[in-house]
Amino acid sequence: MKMNRFILILAILNISYTLSQEGKMSFERLKAIKMTFITEKIGLNENEEAFFWRIYNDYEKKIYERSSEKIRSIRKKYFKEIDNISSLEAYKAINQMNNLEHLALELKEKRDLKLLDSLSPNKVLKVQHAEYRFKREMIFKIIKKTNQEAEKQ
Repeated sequence: MKMNRFILILAILNISYTLSQEGKMSFERLKAIKMTFITEKIGLNENEEAFFWRIYNDYEKKIYERSSEKIRSIRKKYFKEIDNISSLEAYKAINQMNNLEHLALELKEKRDLKLLDSLSPNKVLKVQHAEYRFKREMIFKIIKKTNQEAEKQ
């Protein structure tokens, strides 16, 4: 447990260093930091951890391929010309993105049901909480970095 805390602290420090050095963090690096963060927060034993990451990563991949990637593509297509697209095109984009968001939510629900096969409801709830906290901390770090850069100018 203390080793996990140490790794978590190193990962968080690494986030700050990486953001300050490169401006952007690679997807794989962010994924590794997220894994460390979640592992620390939910407190799994060795068997639970192997089961958890197999299911979690499988569903994260499905969510990315079936939803997130497509939403990003739609946003790129329409947001560049948002003031010049027709109402019909805007309506289609809204429906497409909403349907993809629903698909992502359905996949998360299926993931949680699979996790409940071997993990307690409390641990699955901790997963959701850890995901939420991770996103909040990342947003906070980005805002802090942005504010620091604005102060320099």
